[in-house]
Amino acid sequence: MLKTSNTFIAKATLQRVGNKLSQELCHVTNAEIPLTESEEELLKNFFLKSIKSSIDLMKFTHHISLDYNAVYGNTSKYLDKEISFIEYSNSILNHLYEKSNHPQIKTGELFIVHFEEFKFQDITVDGIGIFKIENKIDYLKFNQQNNDLDFTINKGVKLQKIDKGCVILNTDKSDGYRVLSIDNNSYDANYWKKSFLDLEEVMNDSYQTKHHLGLLSNFSNTMVENNDTFIQKEFISQGIQLFNDHEVITKDLLEQELLSPFDVVDSYSQYKTQYNKENNLDLEENFNVSLNTLKKEKRKIKSQINLDTKIQIKLDLSEGDTVKDNIEKGFDEERKMHFYKVFYNEET
Repeated sequence: MLKTSNTFIAKATLQRVGNKLSQELCHVTNAEIPLTESEEELLKNFFLKSIKSSIDLMKFTHHISLDYNAVYGNTSKYLDKEISFIEYSNSILNHLYEKSNHPQIKTGELFIVHFEEFKFQDITVDGIGIFKIENKIDYLKFNQQNNDLDFTINKGVKLQKIDKGCVILNTDKSDGYRVLSIDNNSYDANYWKKSFLDLEEVMNDSYQTKHHLGLLSNFSNTMVENNDTFIQKEFISQGIQLFNDHEVITKDLLEQELLSPFDVVDSYSQYKTQYNKENNLDLEENFNVSLNTLKKEKRKIKSQINLDTKIQIKLDLSEGDTVKDNIEKGFDEERKMHFYKVFYNEET
């Protein structure tokens, strides 16, 4: 989705944001931070590695008007050259501080970064990065003077995974830009994406794939009877197989290949209406499958059958036909117990 091979940091500031509820102070900067070539490369990779793993394309929103979204408004002013980069950085810091009013929100360092030369949907754009670092680890620093070697213990950050961050791509301004966001410390789920950024998902193929798969997974829970999860696992396994085998999912295809064999066409339709309403979703009848999203989302679906005899059967939900053909369920009259029969060629 986002290519960064030619991307570089053009400008950056470093500040500190405190917890407003605890009356912690912020550290405001009046100048950009100078970066050597090696520092720029390390920081770029640190900031963007986590962001690139996000496949949910977002955009700014507001329940009244986009003009009331603070991050969107200030970003627009900066990109339109109405305010300086320092003014922009301070406005973002102040807005984040105002939203840092939950007791669990941690003080952290805040980087504001102007990137240039992102490749997004075959066009070259610049973008703004907002990154908050919250968690520090202890590390040893070794010192040598003459023949003496000693160490000090400091706190710092491993350049591997950002705590919270977003990249605002300079495209589709009238539709809230396009934003990639990450939150690896979701102690307050609404703090970063909703309270601070106020984002919503872009309704693209990834959106449709993600939420249709979520709908199937949640509906499958209604198929569990008397703690018997086999039919549920078989249903969701066949659903994933359907997504794997077809580039486009249509209403007729879903009904013929998945819902009808399980005799759930009507119950699924009723469940879908309620599910869309409760989750404020806009799911289309026909959509293109996003393979990247499918690959990510199917990992979240539980594929394990847990038995009261302390035996667990883990199914590969991406191989629906294989699972269906090579496992059988029955009841042993002599032992008065249920059983699974599994067929295989060899252990791997």
